[in-house]
Amino acid sequence: MQREPKPFWREVPEELKEEIASLLGAPVRRAVRVFGGFGPSATFRMSLADGRRVFAKGAGLRATEHHWHVLPLEERAYREVQAIRPWSPAFYGAVRCEGWHLLLLEDLREATWVPPWTDELSYRAVEDVAAFHAGGMEEQADLPVLGDAFTANWARVAPHGEDRDGLLALFGDQAHAALRWLDASLGALLEAESRLARQDQPWGLLHCDIRSDNLAFRGGQLVLFDWADICRGPIAFDIAAFLPSLESEGGPSASLLADRYRAALEARGVKLPAWALPAAASAVSGYFASRAGRPAMAGLPRLRGIQRAQLRHALPWAASALGLPRPPEIAGRPGG
Repeated sequence: MQREPKPFWREVPEELKEEIASLLGAPVRRAVRVFGGFGPSATFRMSLADGRRVFAKGAGLRATEHHWHVLPLEERAYREVQAIRPWSPAFYGAVRCEGWHLLLLEDLREATWVPPWTDELSYRAVEDVAAFHAGGMEEQADLPVLGDAFTANWARVAPHGEDRDGLLALFGDQAHAALRWLDASLGALLEAESRLARQDQPWGLLHCDIRSDNLAFRGGQLVLFDWADICRGPIAFDIAAFLPSLESEGGPSASLLADRYRAALEARGVKLPAWALPAAASAVSGYFASRAGRPAMAGLPRLRGIQRAQLRHALPWAASALGLPRPPEIAGRPGG
């Protein structure tokens, strides 16, 4: 499998290594690259001379413009957003020099990682996300609002939409059946998607990128990292963006876990309107439907495959939530 061009530890400048040693109080004895996510970020597991382990992540050689843009936002989240602290790794500080910016975090090597998902871990994940959402509704930090990149995607696969052909190509020899399904279902999907940003539903703190490579379980409790996209928005979106990926990795169905999430919220006094999760499911499926069929992006060789895997489960869930017929299956092996 092709991997992203992440930098090696030997490419890290000595100046930055000295800053790390000064901040942490001990030099780095050994560091290895760690792969996860799908971008060419700099990620290292470091062993210090005093026996401690620390995880470093950030931007360095071959980092994308996106990495350089979001890393200061993630550092700010670790420093300033109070509500994430029960749900995030310990933050030890940040180091910078020309062409490099690294965040130093608790090493979660001994945590429980997924996949594989068990029913118990799946339920714990969605229940802890509900707890995070309930606790983050009163967060006072000044944060951006969920952008319209997630609220206007089904129009891109409507007739004459620029991503329509790419989506239909994903269905292989079922493309004609997919076209019939899309034309019959598009109105309902567009209408549901348009409700995503309504204010008459619970709004709060969103991680906005919950996936298995951005989480672990420490002492049985969910820990989330990669807070670069943190924002405010309808909390239903955050869970809707997570559940198809969990199902794609062998977990329970998105619809079952959505019910579990809703119940966990209600146990904390937060009630979602009946339309909120279907609206979020439609928006999430539209996001992947408009992107998964696009050409591969330079430096991100696995991105489209991940988006196809998400769409393979997000689309049937959205259809079920809206009472639509089940769409044809996307062609290709799961996850490919």
